[in-house]
Amino acid sequence: MPKSDIQIAFDRYLAGHSTREDLQIILDSLQCDEDTTIKERIFQELATEETSPPLRIHQEILDRVLLNLDKKRAEELSLLGGDKSAPEKPESAEGLKSNIIKFLNPKKWFLVAACFLGLCFMISVLWNSTATDTNTSSAKKYDISLPSTNAATILFEDGEVLSLLNADSALLRSRGIEVIKKANKELQFKISAVSVAPNMKQTFRSPKGIVSHIILSDGSHVLLNSASQLSYSNTFTEKERRVSLKGEAYFQVSHNKQRPFIVNANETQINVLGTSFNVVTDEKRQQVVTTLEEGSVLVKTKQQQMHMTPGMRSASHLNNGKIDTAHVNIANEIAWKEGLFKFADEDIYSVMEKLQTWYDIEEIEITDKTTDRFSGTVKRTRKLSELFQNLEKISNYKFQIKDRRIIVSKGT
Repeated sequence: MPKSDIQIAFDRYLAGHSTREDLQIILDSLQCDEDTTIKERIFQELATEETSPPLRIHQEILDRVLLNLDKKRAEELSLLGGDKSAPEKPESAEGLKSNIIKFLNPKKWFLVAACFLGLCFMISVLWNSTATDTNTSSAKKYDISLPSTNAATILFEDGEVLSLLNADSALLRSRGIEVIKKANKELQFKISAVSVAPNMKQTFRSPKGIVSHIILSDGSHVLLNSASQLSYSNTFTEKERRVSLKGEAYFQVSHNKQRPFIVNANETQINVLGTSFNVVTDEKRQQVVTTLEEGSVLVKTKQQQMHMTPGMRSASHLNNGKIDTAHVNIANEIAWKEGLFKFADEDIYSVMEKLQTWYDIEEIEITDKTTDRFSGTVKRTRKLSELFQNLEKISNYKFQIKDRRIIVSKGT
């Protein structure tokens, strides 16, 4: 009679060169109540005459195997057959062990230990390897990653656009731009006046997923957040230093009482002498949020103005020009500078909105909503899948990436 697939798979297992498919066939047989093929094959192996008694070390191994057999079998079989809708397992690990030992010659103890230990080990390898390969393949196919290089561009008033990493350094210098590479590989973009085109307006565009460090011609430093842009003159006037912001930026302004630094953000104007502050134009909520870290600023709309002191945050509303203020934790407001996402009792919609400002997410579908709210700090990771793994550990949500689409559902 020709051998069945199960017998062939078990023969290959005993020979030490079974495949994943072989191991799955063996496992399915062990879980099937009607299929006794594998059990009979084990008994046949145990019935083979042995000419020498087991070594002491073999007995020790057997003792350890028998102590952990129940646990190992339950864990491994649960992992590979854990569908709650599947039929109940026909025989427990303890029952299978007892039935086999009834057939044992005492000299065969080591064989059963080796057999079960090997099977449990190979099943574990099968599961872990298969899961790893599946996850890795899925991540490679569907993952969303932050850019590895800064593809920032500058749009000039005369219509020319330059890619700051690809343009010739001599051409950049002629336009008053220098790319500085720091020891830690950070890039800084230094802007200076040029005689051929003084007071020319420039618009610096920071790409999505990148923070750009700009040094303006007056020595002020600007950290321009992901997908944000800053417009300025390469040479400020004698009376003022004026810039326009769309998105988010952190400013460290050089002090000059005679030339105030002014930030225009939609319909809000922020007047500064010398200080550190953060500004974000929130298009969705139609407001401009200014957070002051050091110094003092004056926030103005057409209807109202407000002097701010360190630790204050203002929200100026575009629809009515009103300004709301509050005292906040500054570290939370500027956590993005340190590569962090800060959440303060936020729901899944707010969390995904923040992630979308950084990662190239085209669409978000939330199929199920839980009562979970997020508070605390999550480190920004280069791969979105890694960040989702961290969020899954602290919530009942599951995240799936399909191309640039994110599906959010309840965890199981």
